[in-house]
Amino acid sequence: MDLQLYHRPDCPFCWKLRIGMAELGLKAQEIRTRLGEKHPDVIRLSPKGTVPVLVDLVSDVVIWESSVALEYINDRTGGALLSADPVMRARARLIASYSDSVVGTALRDIIFEKRSKPEAEWDTARIAEGVERWRTMCDRLEDWLGPDSYFAGDFSIADCALLARFGLAEAYGAPVTAAHPNLQRWFTTNRNRASYRSTIPQNFPGVD
Repeated sequence: MDLQLYHRPDCPFCWKLRIGMAELGLKAQEIRTRLGEKHPDVIRLSPKGTVPVLVDLVSDVVIWESSVALEYINDRTGGALLSADPVMRARARLIASYSDSVVGTALRDIIFEKRSKPEAEWDTARIAEGVERWRTMCDRLEDWLGPDSYFAGDFSIADCALLARFGLAEAYGAPVTAAHPNLQRWFTTNRNRASYRSTIPQNFPGVD
């Protein structure tokens, strides 16, 4: 596959896609954008005007939604990131969707507050509320994971999505703790995967 990827390194939607690409052994010509930048190619290629945008140059396909892009590359390379079991496939998709929407919303106040202002101007009440929502999400994810190594059978799109979120949470001061031992074990193990280590952003806006 001959791919182009428009992305922002610290964007969780972009990061999950890069993790998936690394798991599948795929490389792309990377065009990086910056926080707040409206890249003209992204505006031209995506009706949403946001990253990631994945371009398959051979098939002339442009995909501007991260979950669709992740499943597209998975389908084109043999499907290693989704189980053959329909139940596990559905579970992986549900948890990946939950990560993108509910988990992402829980972390948003923490991240947006810390990356947009100097520390002296942080709204600590807003951050505390965000941390509380994040802990509530962790309670649910802790139960869903249980003693398993992954969220949906083998390593899947669900783990790709959640690894990016947990990486951001750690970077912005809300790491998973011993209060959630299953999640702590999962993150400690999977952060050592080559796909995570090779795609982690070099810096996070607002974090020294």
